[in-house]
Amino acid sequence: MSRITVVVFLSVLVFACSRTQLAYSNADWLLEYYAGQTIDISAVQREQWRPLLLATLQQHRDNELAYLVAYLEMASQIISEDHDAVGAACLVDGALQVSRRHARLAVDLSVPLLVDLDRSQVEHLSDYMAKRQDRLVARYLDPDPELREKARRMRFNERIEKWIGRMSPEQQYLVDEALDRIPDIAPFWLAYREQQTTGLLGMLETDADTEALRQYLNSWWVEWDGRSDGYIRSWRIVKPEFVIFLERLGVSLTPKQRKKLGKRLATLRDNLAEFLSPGSLPVSLSTLASGCEAYTV
Repeated sequence: MSRITVVVFLSVLVFACSRTQLAYSNADWLLEYYAGQTIDISAVQREQWRPLLLATLQQHRDNELAYLVAYLEMASQIISEDHDAVGAACLVDGALQVSRRHARLAVDLSVPLLVDLDRSQVEHLSDYMAKRQDRLVARYLDPDPELREKARRMRFNERIEKWIGRMSPEQQYLVDEALDRIPDIAPFWLAYREQQTTGLLGMLETDADTEALRQYLNSWWVEWDGRSDGYIRSWRIVKPEFVIFLERLGVSLTPKQRKKLGKRLATLRDNLAEFLSPGSLPVSLSTLASGCEAYTV
């Protein structure tokens, strides 16, 4: 159910920017379709939910879209030249803040659907989430440690090269070195996901009220409460090490790679900016994350 959200929709946009305008134009249909896949939403529920869906998407266009566009503009500035670690830290903190803002919208959008599920829909959701969990475990937790690490490095490489093009041997070394330092948090993340999903399903089975569901989802999606000690300890290493990696990779970019990355960011920014509501106010990047005051839009 957590995927019936604006958060996921915007994540899709980031990784498919050539289709950004088409996807954003059809956000209502895409989210309704996902609701159907996830909870088998009925026609009556769809009709009742649609005004909230449209209002939430308008709220996103009026408010949150400006933050996303500002973040992409900031990213373009940071990669336009060799910035120091302040720029890399700003990118990471800004992304987390944008995600958190969208997670709040996701809670508002999802609670009215969840509170109205009948028993068959709760079972449908349970089956869907279990199958999704199995797919994620198969993807990220290969029982063979060597194969798991190989797949992890391949995913990391593919994501980077999708944005900057083919890496040099020196850049590949930076990736390998970083992944040796950055803990693999997939086991913690998947255990947390299963734990929180089980808790949500338990609440739905006992007919939890709207406020209880809202508090639970906010705690999960926005605050990340309930993570294990191991997860928290690993995250405290992952975040700063990833900042260091971004800083070093940024310095290593060739003019061709910098141009490719800048072009992709600019295209995504411009495509999304076309959907800004008239009169949208510029966003101060210092409201996105501390340390971003040096970058203006």
